[in-house]
Amino acid sequence: MKDNFIKHELPSVICVDNIITVFYMELSKDFQYDGERHDFWEMVYIDKGEMLCTADNNRFTLKSGEVTFHKPNEYHNLSGNQSVPPNVSIVSFECHSEAMRHFEGKIIRLNAEERALMALLFEEGMACFRLADPENPLLQKLETLPDAPFGGRQMIKNLLEVLLVKLYRHKETMDKQNRLNVHINGMDVPIEVKEILDLLHEHVCDKLTVADIAKAMGKSETTVKTLFALYRPGGIIRYFNSLKIKEAKRMIRERKHNFAQIAELLGFDTAQYFSRCFKNFTHMTPSEYQRSILQ
Repeated sequence: MKDNFIKHELPSVICVDNIITVFYMELSKDFQYDGERHDFWEMVYIDKGEMLCTADNNRFTLKSGEVTFHKPNEYHNLSGNQSVPPNVSIVSFECHSEAMRHFEGKIIRLNAEERALMALLFEEGMACFRLADPENPLLQKLETLPDAPFGGRQMIKNLLEVLLVKLYRHKETMDKQNRLNVHINGMDVPIEVKEILDLLHEHVCDKLTVADIAKAMGKSETTVKTLFALYRPGGIIRYFNSLKIKEAKRMIRERKHNFAQIAELLGFDTAQYFSRCFKNFTHMTPSEYQRSILQ
């Protein structure tokens, strides 16, 4: 009797060819790395804290529980955010599967199952390999442990491939473009901070409340306050008033308007309030400032 069994192929949609590094680091908040580029993939996972990542011309924040990928030959580096010391896990590997293009430019927040797979991957990796130079793990050089467990390398390959397939299926991903950082006055801040600053400068002659700013940004008032605090303490409205006073000083030097007109042009309710605000920032009244200007 002829059997009816059918043999189904098991194609590998993501096939990892070689592992280059697998290591875990606990870093200081001030950690700096010059950066590198290489012809294989690198996966960066933040276990705790946050890090600033550079990928070619993009600079973005990678937060706790998130993973990102650097494609082959993409320049990349890592640095602390000067605030929270991060714990970071890095796996670099060779993979020529077309499906890997899915991860270009993506940030993914791992769920519980994916975090468990990541933990198993690193557990197996640490059991099979050790760093050639523990003091400098970013040298990307591993040595095989003589007592590595049976099938350890296969487990690393299988776990990494399963994790990558799981992450490919992940529906909630974020483009790095939505998490960009910019450099302002020597500080790395989220690009939303620059958008807030641009808004304040653009409307320096208007009356703005935190609610107005939040509405224009499409965010909550709490989120706007939290974002701005990354750049400057003291609050958004105080900073906004400081911009108004800088503009007032310019107007006083031009001598085209009197103080009452300047107050009205800059959106102050009264000339008296303008004068108090001016003195609060400059320690001079508008009249004293005008007299101090060299002719």
